[in-house]
Amino acid sequence: MNKSELGLGTWQFGASYGFWTDQDQSASRAVLRLALKSGIIHFDTAPSYGNGLSEQLLSSVLQPRNTLHVASKFMPKTPDLVRNDVLKSLRRLKTEYLDILYLHWPSSALTMKPIMSAACSLIKEGLVREVGACNIPLSYLAEWEDLPLTVLQIPCSLLWVRSMDQYRRYAFDHGMRLVGYSPLGLGLLGGNHSGAPDDGRKNLYVFRPEAHVQFRSLLDELARLAGRKGCTSAQLALLWARSQGFSTIVAGARNKEQLSQLLQTSNLELDEEEKSLLDERARTLTCCAPSSWDNYFGHRW
Repeated sequence: MNKSELGLGTWQFGASYGFWTDQDQSASRAVLRLALKSGIIHFDTAPSYGNGLSEQLLSSVLQPRNTLHVASKFMPKTPDLVRNDVLKSLRRLKTEYLDILYLHWPSSALTMKPIMSAACSLIKEGLVREVGACNIPLSYLAEWEDLPLTVLQIPCSLLWVRSMDQYRRYAFDHGMRLVGYSPLGLGLLGGNHSGAPDDGRKNLYVFRPEAHVQFRSLLDELARLAGRKGCTSAQLALLWARSQGFSTIVAGARNKEQLSQLLQTSNLELDEEEKSLLDERARTLTCCAPSSWDNYFGHRW
């Protein structure tokens, strides 16, 4: 079974949206140094992660950049502001170009195609190598098929499998790569948070009464299978994500110990029985989310 490339996500390095408010910057730099030493070359960030802090931390460690692959994002504004926002990210990252520029979230209050066209125009300028979309409903993509979008980023997590098959099919049919984020479910799949943490995660649907029983059932199954396999629940959750056929899975780590654990999934294999059992638990849990939700945060921008 082929496993996706492992990339490092950096949301946890910069507090935003009520998450990761107590992250230590020295620990963040230690994670980045270990990632480089271990051969990770794909790094995913965004201006909204700590109001630019995540991008600045990346630049403090990823110099010289050489063959590293850096992706950042932009929030929808007017088309003429896209370039300015990207230039700000480039200055924080101390680089001349982004390998991938993602639309972070769509907005139903704006006409999105001119905004995406403005992002794509940055390819000709050499400021961006590729343009993609993150958290994007498939209905938007149908309107953008004449634009040179090459990458989609969506959740690849046992907490959320709704529409995953449709995205896989769309990406295959249109020659696009899939990048998955949050394979550890914002840290909830490690088995340490059966109850709601006292941060932004407490608002996730898995802590609603109608979903919490199924969430606990998923955690129990992860713990059982991990014990049988001789690994941790977090490793098993990441291994499941890396078996889903995405090109890259972006995982976060708040310290070196967490990253070291995740790196060991390169030496593990998930058999078909284990994958099938986890698939079933994930589908059952996701069915408990409100039908109007198209991501596990419940955002409809």
